[in-house]
Amino acid sequence: MNKVIKRFLQICLFQASPADIPASSVLVNISIVCYFMVGVLVSHIDHNWIISLVASLADTIMLIIVTKLLLVSRGLSHRFEQTVTAMASTGAIVGLVSWPVFSVFRLVEPHSQLTSIILLMVLIIIFWSLFVVAHIFRYALDIRPGLAAVITVAYVIVSLIVVGLTISGVT
Repeated sequence: MNKVIKRFLQICLFQASPADIPASSVLVNISIVCYFMVGVLVSHIDHNWIISLVASLADTIMLIIVTKLLLVSRGLSHRFEQTVTAMASTGAIVGLVSWPVFSVFRLVEPHSQLTSIILLMVLIIIFWSLFVVAHIFRYALDIRPGLAAVITVAYVIVSLIVVGLTISGVT
């Protein structure tokens, strides 16, 4: 298991690709559950538990559906398990890294000197997350980096809209 976690970290550091992860339904399920749970934890910083559960569920479903649609559209559906595992596991890692930063951001006074540092850290995490997703899409879909970036931005926008609409339906 340590070898697999190390591989997930290598993907987060752009040293490995989804193809380096074993195709395993057990690993997919564990990764999806971890992604969902970390999503709930991060969402709970700003929302109650019910909204956090629903938001994380919507986000997790979006990850699975978009990944499947993209792979099918490229005729690469056989890469589904590895790609979803890579997306979910790296998303969970980025979420775990971001959770304390977002938590501290909520506690900091709006005009303190620490606010600028925390905001910088938030921006770094956001861009890192986008680059990791683009990296995964690039290799999973066999596309150029620019197209992977465009697909990543489109995916994030659609995901934010769906999660936002889901949250507004719960409240």
